[in-house]
Amino acid sequence: MGALSDVCGLVRNYWSVLLGNILEWYEFAIYGYMASYMEQNFFRGSALATWLGFTATFVARPLGGIFLGILSDFFGRKLAVVLTIFGMLTATVGQGLLPTPRNHGDSAAGSLGLILLFCLRLVQGLCTGGEISAVSTYIVEVAGRDSMGRCVSLISITITQGFLLARAVVWSLELGLGEEQMLDWGWRLPFILALLPGIVSLAGRRGLKESQATTNS
Repeated sequence: MGALSDVCGLVRNYWSVLLGNILEWYEFAIYGYMASYMEQNFFRGSALATWLGFTATFVARPLGGIFLGILSDFFGRKLAVVLTIFGMLTATVGQGLLPTPRNHGDSAAGSLGLILLFCLRLVQGLCTGGEISAVSTYIVEVAGRDSMGRCVSLISITITQGFLLARAVVWSLELGLGEEQMLDWGWRLPFILALLPGIVSLAGRRGLKESQATTNS
């Protein structure tokens, strides 16, 4: 019963960390589930270029883990988890607002949209790498000693929920809008829809207290 109480207390007090982790991985997954629309809007039908855009996040993830890990050691876990959700949210919503080569052709706007897409994907990679290390450390430091394994398992659970949520949102929009509208403008919605829950999580994370382990170090 004590372990269950610890897990429930962690969810109650640190919901913004868990919600943010769901959103981080939702935002990370959206591009993959939207690959066919990204391919036609940004990459002129090239599947290789589309998945190279997805690969950009994996290139940046180790750097994000190192940088934000150092930052959290010097300035606290709270700063790291606030920065990761803010950066991820900005990069995700930004992708949904970009001009596309499909709509603008070879004009400056179309080229700028493609360049910014890669830049925003790199930001997402940095934030995703920082998120997993910062959140894992934070949860370990605030979890009860007798329930640490169960508390830490919430990280894996929320990652899976993020991927499931991304799939559910894309499927629902495809069902409701149809392929033509999804291709024209509906592909933007999964990116933009992250804004409201992202703001809620960001506000919650700003109100977090540092873990006792960080305070005593």
